[in-house]
Amino acid sequence: MSISQKTAAVAKMHVYGAMFDALLGGTETMRTAGKTYLPQWAQETDAAYRDRLAMSTLLPAVKETVGNMVGRVFYKDLDTSHVSDSLQPYLQNFDLQNNALNVFCVAWFADALTKGASYVLVDYPEGAGSITLADEKRLGLRPYAVLVKNSDVLGFRYEMRGGRPVCTQFRYRQDITVYEGDSSEKTVEQINVHEIGMVRRYRKNEKGETVLHSETPLLKNGEPLDVIPVVDLVLDRTGFFTGRPPLLELAYLNIKHWQSQSDQDNITHYVRVPLLQYQGSVDIGDIAASGGSLIHVGENGSLGYVEHSGAAIAAGVNALEKLESDMQIAGAKLLTRTKLALTETQARDEAGREVSLLRHYANLLEDAVGRVLDLMAAWIGEQDGGTVEISGSIDADYNPAASLDVLVRMNAAGVLSNETLFEEAQKRGIISPMRRWADEKTRLELQGDMGFGTPDEEQAE
Repeated sequence: MSISQKTAAVAKMHVYGAMFDALLGGTETMRTAGKTYLPQWAQETDAAYRDRLAMSTLLPAVKETVGNMVGRVFYKDLDTSHVSDSLQPYLQNFDLQNNALNVFCVAWFADALTKGASYVLVDYPEGAGSITLADEKRLGLRPYAVLVKNSDVLGFRYEMRGGRPVCTQFRYRQDITVYEGDSSEKTVEQINVHEIGMVRRYRKNEKGETVLHSETPLLKNGEPLDVIPVVDLVLDRTGFFTGRPPLLELAYLNIKHWQSQSDQDNITHYVRVPLLQYQGSVDIGDIAASGGSLIHVGENGSLGYVEHSGAAIAAGVNALEKLESDMQIAGAKLLTRTKLALTETQARDEAGREVSLLRHYANLLEDAVGRVLDLMAAWIGEQDGGTVEISGSIDADYNPAASLDVLVRMNAAGVLSNETLFEEAQKRGIISPMRRWADEKTRLELQGDMGFGTPDEEQAE
C-alpha cells in the first residue's frame, strides 16, 4: 500500500465526512456538490438541471443540531481542578496555537460527532527527548496537543498487547507552510507516518513523487518511545480507531429533504404560472401573451388559461413537513435517556441508571482528554496527568419553547430571577452560549439610560 493511500476503513469514514462537510457548509456547498446529492432527472436537460440546482435551498438541520449538541456539552467550561499541577500551565495554550483546553476540545468533539472519529497526537519539540528533563524545563520545552481531524487521517495499524489493541502505526496528511526567500511562501502537503519510536515525513519532489523528507526518532529520556502518543475519540465505534457518525441518520434525512425541497420548489415554480391554451383550426404559431397585447385567433378560435389543481403541491408540502418532523426526532435521540451496553471502563458513574447518548459521549470525551493528559505527564516524567469533568446542559428538554414559557411566567411572578431565566434560555439553545449575563445586564441598563425602557416598562405604557 502506498504511503498516501487510504485504508478501506478510513475511506468509508471519509464518505460520511464528505456528506457532513457539504451539509455543514450550507446551501452554497450543497450546490457546489451538484449531482452528488441532487441527482439529475432522466429527461432533464443540463440547462434545466442547472436552473433547478440554482433555486435549491438547504434546511440547515444537521448544522443546527450539531451546534445545539456541542453547545450543550460545553455550556460550562471543563472543570480542570483535578488536572495535575504540573500540567496546569499548559491548559491556556494547550496546542501551542493559543487555543485553551476548552476551545481545543470543542473542535475535537465536533469533529468526532460529525465524522465518526477524531484524533489527538501528543507531540514534543523535535530533539527534546534526547536531553535531560532538567534541560527541557530550563529551555521551556513542553508537550502539546495536535488535533488530527478525521479528514486528514490516511490509516493505522495495531497489535494486541495484554488483551488490548495498541496502535503501532498512524498515518495522516498535513499542510505545511514553506518559506522561500525573504517574502514568498507556499503550502506543501506532508504525510506523517508515526511508528513506535519513530516518525517519518514524506513530501512530493519536483517530479510529483512522494519521497522521504525526514526521519526523526521519538525519544523520552534518550530512549525510544514505546507507544505512539495518539488518542482516539470514537463515539459510536465500528472497529479499531473507526466509528460511525452518531448523527448519520439525520444527515441522510437532511439530504432527502434537500432533494425533496428541490422537487417542491421546481413544481411550485411551474404551477404558479398558468398555461395559455388555444383551441381552433387556424395555426397562429408561437405566441406570448402580456398586458395590453392583442391576439387574433380567427373564426371559431378561443384562448384560455389552464391551471394545475395544486394537489401535487399539497402532497409535497405534507412530505416535507413529515421529513422535518423525522429530522427533529433523529436529532433528539442523542438526548433520550436509555440503558446503554457499556464496557467496564465506559460505565463509570452511569452503571445501573439510564443515561442519554450525549451524556455517554461527553463521558467518552472526558476519558479521552484524561488519556491525553497522561501522555503529556509521561513526557515530563510523571505518572498521572489528572482528569477533567464535563457538567454542561445535557439533559433532554423535549419541548423547550413550552418550558421556557413557564419560566417566563415564573419570572414575571417574581419567583425566578432574571439571571436564572437567562441561563435557562441558553440551555434551550434560544440564546447563544457565547453570551454572558453580566454583559447582557450592562446592555439592558444602557438601553434604559438611552430612554428605550425595559420590556416591562414598555408593556406598562
